[in-house]
Amino acid sequence: MKIKPVIQSQYLAALAMFKQAVSKCPPEAWDNPQDKDRFWFIAYHTLRYAHQYLKARDKGYPRWEQRRHSQPGIPFSKEEILERLAVVERDVLEQIPIMNLNEKTGATGNLANKLELQIYNIRHIQQHTGELYEKLSVYPVKLGWASQRYKEQE
Repeated sequence: MKIKPVIQSQYLAALAMFKQAVSKCPPEAWDNPQDKDRFWFIAYHTLRYAHQYLKARDKGYPRWEQRRHSQPGIPFSKEEILERLAVVERDVLEQIPIMNLNEKTGATGNLANKLELQIYNIRHIQQHTGELYEKLSVYPVKLGWASQRYKEQE
């Protein structure tokens, strides 16, 4: 069994569930002042790190914070998050095939290698997707489960 298509499939499934939450989030939930962690911020945080940890090489990570410095306190829009999500989905398809999964990573903590970092990253996406699903549970929103999204490598 080849592991890279499985990693891609599970990334894309996790991101499909994340996309459901973002797409179906009602406006009143997006930037609810009663929330300690706002919906939009959890979405941003999730994608920011997913994007960073998906890089085949630890260098060259494009920063998202540029907008934050010029417009602090203004939430990312749903459209901006969905645009970033498309970039992360593209990176899953482009970066995983060229990644050396045995290579050490300096990305976070004492993870063994890039393979462990990818599993860690998928778990991170799912943890925050679960938070978003929980926030949406008080609204009339139907959310589903994605078990896999497998794309055959050519």
